[in-house]
Amino acid sequence: MFIKKKLSNGVTLIAEKLPKFHSVTCGIWVGAGSITETGEENGISHLIEHMLFKGTEKRSAKEIAIAVDNIGGQINAFTSKESTCYYIKMINEKVEQGIEILADLFCNSVLDEGELEKEKSVVLEEIAMSNDNPEDVAMDLISSTFFNGCSLQKTILGPPKNIKSFEREDLKSYINRYYSTENIVVAVAGGFEEKQLIECLEEHLGGMAPFGSSIPGFADCGDFSYAKGFAVVEKDIEQVHVCMGLPSYSVKQEKRYALSVLNNVIGGSMSSRLFQRIREEMGMAYAVFSHPVLYRDTGMYSLYAGTMAQNAATVTEMILEELDRVKKDGITQEEFLQSKEQLKGSLMLSLESTSAKMNAIGKSMILTGRVYSDDELLHFINKVTYEDVRGVIDEVIKPENLTATFVGKVEDEGALKGIVTKEA
Repeated sequence: MFIKKKLSNGVTLIAEKLPKFHSVTCGIWVGAGSITETGEENGISHLIEHMLFKGTEKRSAKEIAIAVDNIGGQINAFTSKESTCYYIKMINEKVEQGIEILADLFCNSVLDEGELEKEKSVVLEEIAMSNDNPEDVAMDLISSTFFNGCSLQKTILGPPKNIKSFEREDLKSYINRYYSTENIVVAVAGGFEEKQLIECLEEHLGGMAPFGSSIPGFADCGDFSYAKGFAVVEKDIEQVHVCMGLPSYSVKQEKRYALSVLNNVIGGSMSSRLFQRIREEMGMAYAVFSHPVLYRDTGMYSLYAGTMAQNAATVTEMILEELDRVKKDGITQEEFLQSKEQLKGSLMLSLESTSAKMNAIGKSMILTGRVYSDDELLHFINKVTYEDVRGVIDEVIKPENLTATFVGKVEDEGALKGIVTKEA
């Protein structure tokens, strides 16, 4: 059962009551991420996420941690390209205390300048750690190459030079622009009491002055025109990380369910074509998969494989061959039915915690303005027809639109480009 209402100051509440659960997860979502940053601001959303944990008007960073431990809770946050979420999970007897702690750090952070300098160093270490992780580099590269020319190309962590330059006033200015009551969704899932929850949220978040904010024009990627891209980053590592991307659907489009059915057949499960051929039959990869990447206004169908340098060309060819087979012959009825059942099972298993439920409804509300029940989601999957999947194949699986990127010790960049562009 969903509860949807506006708090007195305009903050949106979306809550799913789960009476059999003994835990409650509460998340405060802000419609701001790397997509709403200018080039000079890139990385500031993530830095702010860190800073809100570094002390409030009544608690130090350590006292926040102690307060959470004292109620047996778990508190954390994450930043994505389109949103930032701060959340706490607690047993249902501790809802009031947990929400008070979360609201305190969200509303009353002091953004201490000394803490800011220390946290900038922490974020710089995080960037360095990410740069040392070739999978992270590969995912950033496909995103920046595929979305070249639109705001989604920016990384979440931002460049080191930006992080070093940020001052307290920069953070305050960004918060004042985007941490507005009309740009905030509170998502709650678990075994809460509705009256207690609403009263608690009004008490601890209701003090925020109501004001609106608008998403900047540069953050709208709905009309972005994709150009076929190719990029290589040389890295002295054992594997070459192969990433490919095709234009697909946004999180708002119902065709995404048919794409998910198709994806399970191509590379979204252990029985998928890519997994079975590249890993099981050829033994040329440990990790090989595909998945839809869904954003508010657009999307990318992404394919990935990590393989030894000498196998990079062969693996790239095999991925393209499977896409060609799907394009020409479609999928079998058996694959279609099996994929739908696997997709329904995965969906239900993925939502068996209050944290997962909170994340699902919070993300849906902040990006689309509505949420769907489990039964509605199953209905969307059940209603996908074989013809729907064929239509998605025709619209998405277009090799002429393919962007391909490679990270590692690439032996012959020209040969790889030739394979991808059909020039060789």
